[in-house]
Amino acid sequence: MNSTLVCRLTAPGRSAVAVIGVFGDEAESIIRRNFASATDSPWRPGQIRYGTWLDRATSSETSFDRDAKPCGESVVLTPIGDRHYEVHGHGGSAAVNRIITSLVQRGAVEVDPETFVSTVNEQLGTPTEPLIREAESVLVHCTTRRNAAVALAQTRGGLLRWTIEWMERLDSERGQDSSHVSVVELRDSANLLLGRSSTGLHLAVPYRVVLAGPPNVGKSSLINQIVGYGRSITHDAAGTTRDVVDCDTVIDGLAIRLGDTAGIRSGGGVIEQEGIRRGAAAIATADLIVMVVDPASLNDFKTIETTIRSHNPDSPLVRVINKSDLIANDASPDFAVDGWLRTVAASDETAASDQTQPSGIDELIHTVSTTLRPATEDHDVPVPITDRQVHWLARITNSTDVGEMHANLQHLRDGTSVEA
Repeated sequence: MNSTLVCRLTAPGRSAVAVIGVFGDEAESIIRRNFASATDSPWRPGQIRYGTWLDRATSSETSFDRDAKPCGESVVLTPIGDRHYEVHGHGGSAAVNRIITSLVQRGAVEVDPETFVSTVNEQLGTPTEPLIREAESVLVHCTTRRNAAVALAQTRGGLLRWTIEWMERLDSERGQDSSHVSVVELRDSANLLLGRSSTGLHLAVPYRVVLAGPPNVGKSSLINQIVGYGRSITHDAAGTTRDVVDCDTVIDGLAIRLGDTAGIRSGGGVIEQEGIRRGAAAIATADLIVMVVDPASLNDFKTIETTIRSHNPDSPLVRVINKSDLIANDASPDFAVDGWLRTVAASDETAASDQTQPSGIDELIHTVSTTLRPATEDHDVPVPITDRQVHWLARITNSTDVGEMHANLQHLRDGTSVEA
């Protein structure tokens, strides 16, 4: 295939950033007719270049006026290698379509991600490593810039390099006294990677955050204030929420699915009890639980937390006292123990728009983000991004000799399934 190909490599929809791949003999010349670079230095592989993707009205068939202020979409251009480029821009569909349309009008052919990747690998003679294929499959489903950056690093060999380097080291030290040291160091290194698995496994799949607690404490109102609109129905009658109401959002670059559950209590009708049962199932699968009480139910928090922990003993839990403005001024200092967040989430729009008092919502949002992904990750480090990769890394940490470790590294690199 001699055509120059163009393809959106990241997921369509709500993504904060889009990665558009361009490959072919005419890739550079086509891009130069639409891309106004902020600098005039030569293009080199791996170099990040900032510039503007010109509107059709400001670009011509042959050139553009570099002395004029460019008008168009701000983008980042990265030459990947021979005839291979990536354009990083705003993830909205309109912005992406404008860039792809301009490339197609210049002679490029739009293809699907699978065709694009296979053509690049075939024409450049690049071996299609399973770890790279897995990373590419995850990348096309990333919906935020933060997640896409991690996936991109793996498509460029983050985990693959780690695997190859350790295989070569074990080969060189096989039968030597130093091999024992390598076994210990590899086990520690694999454990470090496993510590990043939550990040990797949630690049394309949103974190599941569930709000749980007794009825009428404002869980639905908290959801509405976090996402900025009335996603959940609110009412001051207990049992208003009868099912798990899900809402997808993005917090600090993390894709998150918020779950608003029925209040935990005994009694209620058959429908309400079914809602409570479904809420318990949502708690059991949550990556993070936000336990919400109010001043009236705070004294029962230990019983409430025990109930929550009976469904999910392992996931992190954030404690929130909602309606904290109702705490009496003469309340005992022990009324709100350390480690609790205080929020004020109103159930009506008038109260919700009153910003005269801090609501605590921003602090709650920040706590959710930092609890789910505590560290500011270095995007260039190796990160396991599939259950299969996590499985073989776990096997490596349990290996006791060089031969077993080398075999498990080979399984990791070869794409061996978990059942093997």
